Amino acid sequence: MANNLTFENHPLDNSSLWTVPEYPVLTSDRTMLPTNNDQNLPTYDACANPSASNINDLPPNYFDISIVPNGAVLYNIDVTPYTEASTVEIERDEKRVLSFNSLIDKNPDQLWLYFMTYLNEKPQVKIIIRGYQRKLIKEGEFYYDSNGNLRNGINEAVEVTDFKCSIDLSSYTSERWWRVAVMPSVETIEADEIVTLRDAIEQYTLSNKKVKEILMKKQIYGWNLIELRSQLIRLVLSTGYPNRVSVTYEKFNYKIAARSSSQLSRFANSHTVQCFCCLSCLCIICWPIYGCLRRIGSTRDTIVADYIMTKPVNTFLQLNSATILDTVINLSIKSYIAH
Repeated sequence: MANNLTFENHPLDNSSLWTVPEYPVLTSDRTMLPTNNDQNLPTYDACANPSASNINDLPPNYFDISIVPNGAVLYNIDVTPYTEASTVEIERDEKRVLSFNSLIDKNPDQLWLYFMTYLNEKPQVKIIIRGYQRKLIKEGEFYYDSNGNLRNGINEAVEVTDFKCSIDLSSYTSERWWRVAVMPSVETIEADEIVTLRDAIEQYTLSNKKVKEILMKKQIYGWNLIELRSQLIRLVLSTGYPNRVSVTYEKFNYKIAARSSSQLSRFANSHTVQCFCCLSCLCIICWPIYGCLRRIGSTRDTIVADYIMTKPVNTFLQLNSATILDTVINLSIKSYIAH
């Protein structure tokens, strides 16, 4: 499944194409967090249910924490602040923080501290607005590709970027997480069980499997991204721009993961080993086996953390429309933090 959410508008053929990643679509543009004071965080009972009247707007990979019983939801204000951050060794890329440290394999308190430490790093979300056309580029002609890089054509049909606007929404995302919940799996629902974060952590640390994984996903809460997509496309087309328009939501730092410290786990996750398997075609045999082992050893339920958008989407549009229009009119490439 794709990692980023993409919407496209094709005015020439009147068609629409979009793919849904592991990213939330929300159905309320209310300001869920007026200030950054913990006392003003919405409570579970007072918070609007994002799917109450718009369940069909939610993609399959959006996690609606409102379905979790209130007693099983962990709120930031109910967590005792840690005095020292987790010191376990980590690996980091643009999507996640990952640890194979043996300290969190069997010790639930250390695994809890690991999650609490990296929950304090909010996810990063960017809106990518791109206008482009498909055309034949002759040898010697230059064009901008989908990433905004200047390329030299060699007699090929390509997508030529007319403009691209990348908007970082960090200034609209709460610095602290609001709530964490374990989304019940089919097995949990059938067993009529309630699983808390502590339960999931203890299930993981009690497991003796050589290959196992526990994963927490971060998602933003408070904006209707489907409606925002429509508004942004209408804004672009209001300039008279005649070509195709795509709106993409890209996300970074949205996973916290821990995997077993066994040699088998480390070996299977080694980039060197993975490259060797791909080059030698051994991945056809080895990768499905490893994937099966990791699924068997993983926690049964999905852990999700909500981060609130601190201002309504209308505020974002009011403060950023002029910059977006300027990018379209001047057919330029621009990246900035949202006003």
